[in-house]
Amino acid sequence: MFRILKLIIFVIIIGFVSNFISSSEGSTTINWMGWGVELSTDIFIFILLIMAGLIVFIDRIWILLFNIPKLAIRRLNSKNSEKVEQKLVKAFLLASHGEFVLAAKEAALISKNTNDKKLGKLLKDHLTVVNNLNVGSDNKKDISQNYFKILTDEPTTAFVGHLALMRQAIIDQTDINKIISEGEKALKFEPNSKQILEVLFYSYAKIKDLKNSLKHLKTLKNLKYFDTQTYKFIAADLNYLNALDLIEVNDSKAAMNFLKEAIIQNPGHILVAITLCNMITGIGSKTKAVNYLEKAFLITAHPEILLELSKKWNIKTSGSRVSKAIDLLNKKSISKIYNDLKIEIASYAASEEIWGEANKLLDEVPKSELTKKAYKTLSDIANSQNDIEKTKNYLESVANAKHGANYFCVSCGINNNKWELHCPKCDSLSTIRWTKIEDINFQGNNLLSKTNGFLDKNLIEKKK
Repeated sequence: MFRILKLIIFVIIIGFVSNFISSSEGSTTINWMGWGVELSTDIFIFILLIMAGLIVFIDRIWILLFNIPKLAIRRLNSKNSEKVEQKLVKAFLLASHGEFVLAAKEAALISKNTNDKKLGKLLKDHLTVVNNLNVGSDNKKDISQNYFKILTDEPTTAFVGHLALMRQAIIDQTDINKIISEGEKALKFEPNSKQILEVLFYSYAKIKDLKNSLKHLKTLKNLKYFDTQTYKFIAADLNYLNALDLIEVNDSKAAMNFLKEAIIQNPGHILVAITLCNMITGIGSKTKAVNYLEKAFLITAHPEILLELSKKWNIKTSGSRVSKAIDLLNKKSISKIYNDLKIEIASYAASEEIWGEANKLLDEVPKSELTKKAYKTLSDIANSQNDIEKTKNYLESVANAKHGANYFCVSCGINNNKWELHCPKCDSLSTIRWTKIEDINFQGNNLLSKTNGFLDKNLIEKKK
């Protein structure tokens, strides 16, 4: 349509030019090899324009005839590409439903039709691997590894190759450095891969390369693969361990920076609060230390923090120390541990032999909330009054009472009695917490909830 329009415009232009020339007098004489002709100028120009148009027309016809084979090839390629795309979609759908053999056969058909010879060879290699695996080849591992290495040689499939080699290293429980090496190579091709980042973060933590572990943890947080609470728990643990390493080499200044970052991420980190308050120096250091400890105690109700506080208060009489501890109950705390705070302060009062205050605090705690420690304290109070019967009854109640807070793994539920970065039972990272077993939110058999479980232990299996 556009070409016809151009032709019409061209004819109109010729008409206008001819009309313009015909209005002017003049003639043109042409002599060639003895032949001569004399024409009026307007006719001569008109003939020239017609010939120019004829030349253009013949040129277009020639180009059209010349391009016919190309157009045919292009159409054939278009149909071939459509066929390849259909086969690719079918292969993907089959693979996603576990039909790997059928998917490989579709890939073989694709290899014959694709114009990319490298891709065709790659798909043929893929088919060979699948066939060997399905006929029960004895060297399955070598076959798959060689195939994955072939994938790494081609830029378009290098990520898949390194990813596969990393996952195979995890399954084989080989050297963790091999996992890290392949993971880092894969990450160069897909810097935002959640799977790769998680494996690298966890693997670096396993070999105590805390700097790189923190780096990948921050990337996971920035990409919103971890929720804020999860990030804070892990970041506090890793910063704390970084600080301990620096303390060992007497770099107190750098250690303090890591401890401060850890306490910002998790103000209730017991070990961080205690370590930090013992390192703070300078003007106002006592006040700062007390603030850190008080905040941590009101979050955790941990006995060691209360003991550290009593030392920092520097109060001489036991009655005054207990009174100061009781005043903590007037400060803002987490409501669900309010009774735990009373039990802990009551236990502290009993250790200071301020029996009346201890008994008064425990009287305020509902019987259903009394823990083993609470009943033990009640028995001590009764014993101080020489009430043998009550002492006996309270000690009997200890056996059936709640455990109270301890270092539990929020992934598998083990009572670990101390903090560790990795759970010794399920190998989960940053899941050992000071908490009560009844407060752990287990979800199904997995024991790894979105908020409590950070990384599935199966990402990196423990070496046996």
